[in-house]
Amino acid sequence: MKERLKFILIGVIGGLASGLLGIGGGLVFVPLLITYAAYSQKEAHATSLGAIIPAGIAGALIYNLNGLNSFTDSAYLALGGILGAQIGSRAMYKFSNKKLRKSFGVFLFIMSIRMVLP
Repeated sequence: MKERLKFILIGVIGGLASGLLGIGGGLVFVPLLITYAAYSQKEAHATSLGAIIPAGIAGALIYNLNGLNSFTDSAYLALGGILGAQIGSRAMYKFSNKKLRKSFGVFLFIMSIRMVLP
């Protein structure tokens, strides 16, 4: 029961960040799964992808009800995302957990700097 609550809490935190900030839940799910659920980097990435889809749909529906979501643009993004996810998921197996973790950290760092600077 405790383990399930841990995953629900991680999901709530990721969902809040996703809905509020418009970020992919993976930015939150992956570090939390590694830190609090002892997942490997690859396990965290794979598990996160399965959770992001329903969380993203739920958030997009609310935005759509408030007129903030372009369904057409979202559909095109989704098509590109489906292709990119296929390529990325296959490529992930070529990296060690350590290298993948470092790459993920560098990506987060670069994106955070990009968001802060004008």
